[in-house]
Amino acid sequence: MLTILVKLLKALNSEQSPGQLAFAVSLAIILGFTPLLSLHNLIILLVALWFRVNLSLLIVSYPLFALSGYLLSPFFESVGLNILQMPSLLPFWESFFNTLFGRWSNFYYSGVMGSFVVGLVTAIIVFPLAKFAIVAYREKWLQRFNQFKIMKMLKASKFWQLYSE
Repeated sequence: MLTILVKLLKALNSEQSPGQLAFAVSLAIILGFTPLLSLHNLIILLVALWFRVNLSLLIVSYPLFALSGYLLSPFFESVGLNILQMPSLLPFWESFFNTLFGRWSNFYYSGVMGSFVVGLVTAIIVFPLAKFAIVAYREKWLQRFNQFKIMKMLKASKFWQLYSE
C-alpha cells in the first residue's frame, strides 16, 4: 500500500507535464472500464507508450477504474445494446463486422461496445478536470502539504526514503 502511495506522489511531483499525467488517468479509465483482453486495449497501451504518459500513474489508477467498470457493467451492457441496435447504424455495423478488424475488435458484444463508448466519453470529460486538479495541486496544495507536521514526520521516516529513491 505504501509503494502505491509513493508511486502516486512521485507521479504528481514529477517533472512531467500535467497533460501527460491527465492523459494517463484518461487512458486508465478506458482500460479499466473495458474488458482487459481486447484489441482496443492493446491500441490504448501503444498510445500510452507513444505519447510517453506516466505509466506508474496509469498502473496505479487502473484498478480503481476496473472496479468501477465491474460495478457499472449492467449500465455498459444497456448502452452497448442500444448502440448496436440503432436502426440507422445497422448497415455500418454489418459492414464493419465483416472486416477482419471488426471481428477482432469484439465490438459486437454489447458489454464491450458500451464500456468502450462510456469509457471514451468519461475519459474526454476527465482529462481537463484531472489536468486542472494536478495544476492546482502543484501550485497551491504542495506547499501546504509540506508545511504540515505530519509531512515533516514522514520526511524523517522510511516512507520518505522510498519516495526519494
